[in-house]
Amino acid sequence: MTSNRIISLASKCASWYTRLVGVSSHWHVRGDEPVWELFREEKPVIFAFWHNRFIMMPYIYRFRFRKERIAVIVSLSRDGELVGRFLGRYCFKVVRGSSSRGGKRAFLKLIRSLRNGWDVAVTPDGPRGPRYRIQDGIISLASVSGAPIVPVSYASSLRFVFKGSWDHFRLPLPCSRIKLVFAPPLRVGREVKERERSGLREELRRRLRQADRTAEEVIGG
Repeated sequence: MTSNRIISLASKCASWYTRLVGVSSHWHVRGDEPVWELFREEKPVIFAFWHNRFIMMPYIYRFRFRKERIAVIVSLSRDGELVGRFLGRYCFKVVRGSSSRGGKRAFLKLIRSLRNGWDVAVTPDGPRGPRYRIQDGIISLASVSGAPIVPVSYASSLRFVFKGSWDHFRLPLPCSRIKLVFAPPLRVGREVKERERSGLREELRRRLRQADRTAEEVIGG
């Protein structure tokens, strides 16, 4: 079997698996009222979530919010090709690039998407980490576009954690109890000064980690 066919099959299986977890699990949602309000106002949103919680986010966006107009940044690596195919099965726009390769072009595409009314999804500690450390790109994206950053996390009662990976990737299992938590949106000024960026990154990290803890506490993790 060729490499291309393997990637295609793997993306199909991943798409099928996330749907299986989604429909077989019992969901609890907290803090999504501001998100619905932004959607009602037809304002684009930048969703931020940790790299290790990426796998269920396409299902959440597509089937919780019933939306498809989202652009997702994906690295130019071989793993990124698999992720891109997976996202394509949810009909999302895939923007290839990262801080080390193709970053400027990807940034401009994300800005264009936001200005055209599309939402954007970013893993601010990806694609290589360190885990749970916010990189500056998402702050710049919010500053230039004016779009709010919505931190989101979840935890599942049944899961497998890949502790050998840099991000400790979390794979929810079917028939779980899943708690989905949205933290308050973070707004970034249009002309944010360099000395303010560190504080904004730390605030985004704080909100994301608080969402993590809230999700874990509810399911008893």
